[in-house]
Amino acid sequence: MYISDFKYHKPVSIGEASQILEQSEIGLPLAGGTDLLVEVKKGIRKFSDLVSLSEIPELKIIDVDSQNIYIGAGLTHNGLVYSEIIKNKIPAFSEAASKIGSEQVRNTGTVGGNLCTGASCADTAPILMAYNAQVELTSHKSTRTLPLRKFIISHHKTEIKKNEIMTRIIVPIQHKSSGASFVKFGLREASSISVASSAVMIEFISGICKNINIVIGACAPTPVISKNANKIILGKTIDELIGNSELIESIVIAAANDTIPIDDIRGSAEYRRHLVRVLTKQALALAIERTKILN
Repeated sequence: MYISDFKYHKPVSIGEASQILEQSEIGLPLAGGTDLLVEVKKGIRKFSDLVSLSEIPELKIIDVDSQNIYIGAGLTHNGLVYSEIIKNKIPAFSEAASKIGSEQVRNTGTVGGNLCTGASCADTAPILMAYNAQVELTSHKSTRTLPLRKFIISHHKTEIKKNEIMTRIIVPIQHKSSGASFVKFGLREASSISVASSAVMIEFISGICKNINIVIGACAPTPVISKNANKIILGKTIDELIGNSELIESIVIAAANDTIPIDDIRGSAEYRRHLVRVLTKQALALAIERTKILN
């Protein structure tokens, strides 16, 4: 379709980019463009100014301190897949990034773009929420940080303001007694959009679960934290969670009931409810196995 005339900007700093967005009638930031350009071609998105973020170096940096991993929002999915820091410290996030789209999409699409699109099927959101990640939003006036679970409001709706750019994702350093996993189901092997996904982060202290976070993706307008499944698991031992099939069944049923899945072209609500049970069982078992490997 025909795209209306627009101004293309290529700022070299966050402040410059923010000011352009603030002053523009309808300004859009452009990172990888794998979602944005498709929406533009379909006529879903309109803009007067397109602001490229490709020349802002701080958006592509990974830093680590004693408490957190700081991931530049401009890093591509393959940048996460092949980062030794990400693979060693939060491997389930690297795995989730490896399951996004095709090789071409992963070479171009960015983690910040994946989150800011706010799509219910975004694969990086559930595992980052399981890790209790925060996002950093920066304008030329200020910087603020908020939990990812509060950043995504609904399908394609987030807390980002007109003049803000997502600059970093902040992930707490995981304890050695914890394990995490991400499992998804799509309708084909390659380039699949999630019909349902499950992310799990679990931590044991002296063999007892002291921290658990199960997050279900692609089944509701936002990723869903399964509070009831988490409540069942908390305080249980590794042996109970491995050897008790009735307990596992109660956990996955709680996760499915918490989700309230949607009907769409990729699957019915009932089909998604079944998938949530299957995927959560797989993700929980894998996360528990990883705590045993680490210990």
